Amino acid sequence: MTEPLNLNKTVAIFWLITIIVLTFAFLRFSTDYVGTDNDDVLRLVQVRDFLSGQSWFDLQQYRLGLDGGTLMHWSRLIDAPIAFLIAVFSNFTQAETAEAIALFIWPLLTTLPVIYGFAAASGAISGQKGVVIGAFGAIAFIFGSGKFAPGAIDHHNVQLAIFALITAILLYKNYPWISYAFAGFLSALALAIGAETTPLIAAVCAIIAVTWAWYGGKTLRRPARIFSLSMGLSLTLIFFGTTPPHLYGHVVCDTLSMGFYALGITGSAGLFFAAALLSYQSRIIRFISLGAIGGAVIVVALIVAPQCLQSPLASLDPLLVEMWLNNITEAQSILILLNVKPWSALGYYMVPLLSIVLCIVKISKRQQAEQHLKLLVLIILATAISLLQVRAMIFSNLIAMIPMLALVSVLRAKTHLEPKNVKFAATFILSAFVSVPIFWMMIGTGLTKLSAGEINTAPKTQTAEKLQNSCTTAGAYEILANEPKGVVSGPSNLGASILRFTHHRAIAGPYHRNQSGLLTEIKSSLATPLEAEKILKDAKVTHIAFCTLDPQVTLTARKAGDGLYANLAKGVIPDYLEVMDETANSALQIYRLK
Repeated sequence: MTEPLNLNKTVAIFWLITIIVLTFAFLRFSTDYVGTDNDDVLRLVQVRDFLSGQSWFDLQQYRLGLDGGTLMHWSRLIDAPIAFLIAVFSNFTQAETAEAIALFIWPLLTTLPVIYGFAAASGAISGQKGVVIGAFGAIAFIFGSGKFAPGAIDHHNVQLAIFALITAILLYKNYPWISYAFAGFLSALALAIGAETTPLIAAVCAIIAVTWAWYGGKTLRRPARIFSLSMGLSLTLIFFGTTPPHLYGHVVCDTLSMGFYALGITGSAGLFFAAALLSYQSRIIRFISLGAIGGAVIVVALIVAPQCLQSPLASLDPLLVEMWLNNITEAQSILILLNVKPWSALGYYMVPLLSIVLCIVKISKRQQAEQHLKLLVLIILATAISLLQVRAMIFSNLIAMIPMLALVSVLRAKTHLEPKNVKFAATFILSAFVSVPIFWMMIGTGLTKLSAGEINTAPKTQTAEKLQNSCTTAGAYEILANEPKGVVSGPSNLGASILRFTHHRAIAGPYHRNQSGLLTEIKSSLATPLEAEKILKDAKVTHIAFCTLDPQVTLTARKAGDGLYANLAKGVIPDYLEVMDETANSALQIYRLK
């Protein structure tokens, strides 16, 4: 695709539709202005701390974990726009209302680049006729992912927006240098926002480098130089602009630190000089130079950050893996998923699988072979990562939808040419459905319920979920919030809500950097009441927040029938605890250590 596309009007219309539908759904179904994910809640806590005067460079969450708190790995680059919106609206309304308005607006803003990226990417493959289909696909992805509803303020929606745009840029065959400058900035931004995107960003860099090595000369010399220069400069500005000076030499593997910075600078500098000096050399020389750059990156990785060649979760305590990590769906591998919820795999992997087959067919037939080869590389990598951790499936689904939507646009054009051809119409409709993950998610959910004989139990399931959610409402913590400042132990899923609604410190929250706090809470919950007393007092715990409907409570009670949580679930209260009378019959019970 080389001719310019008419995108702006289409994108504007579909963005307006998206805002209207998401707003209606929010007003109709939401009971809170913050998203339902723990990350949304803790992000708000982090933004509040920032607005209250905590340093830009200080990411310590002092009220999470044991004494001293927990150093978070989340970037201020997401905190900043949310804090800015809250600060602006605070000039006109009360603090809580300002938060609600800001948290309503921010996720809706992130949908715009997603729609633009989908429309542009689909149009890059199938021309102007693909723009509308791409925009439709973007809406289906936005609604199905659950990452863009008002209140969703963790960093995943921004990451998805970034990859939608980068994917579109990679597919344009006229290689506009200004777009490659933007791609370099977006790549650096993605690395800074979340280290989980590092393999995909590495693949993006490799695709651009290999494309340069293949074509060379005037075609890719300028775009390759501009991309690498933009990425290197952006990475430098972001690293020194967000990293505390005393941590410049510190290497961690779950956020932008000296490790990822050194790798990014080595790769981008190598590509810049190779493109500047070797673009007019032979193809074999260009590929040899890429091999040298790749070797340099590997050497830097082995010297600067060898620990980052393994998963950042590899060092987790075995007890945490058993009692926490293995019970987080998004952190599970496909083997665990197939054992626990086999039919749910359809929603995670079916679109990428179909898309891989489609790309291979297109490449073999030499139909937009270069574009489909780039997509194939990204889809295979993202899908491979999602086989290890389900959370990556959202990226594989986003990229996989692009070639599928391009196919849908071609089939749509055929139905217009032959409107009476039932075969074309049926194929078009079927392809439209199988191209969106939410279609497969619905099938997976239905098959799961059918296989478990739960087709008629939806009302009970919804009621149980509603009761469980009642453990994370403002009203549930009103009594605890009025208690003198102390330390609260409770299932990790309650940690973010404790921080949001009270002034206490929560020792457990579902974050891998909070290992000491998580272990303390889990060990106390499994221990006998007498043993638990010592653990809790050593951690200076003053209160226990207990939700009988929390999944961790069920798991703990099943593992340790004589443990503290098992006793509390049965109503057996140790002598050193007293239940606060106002919460005795509530979903969330608050116990005070005597």
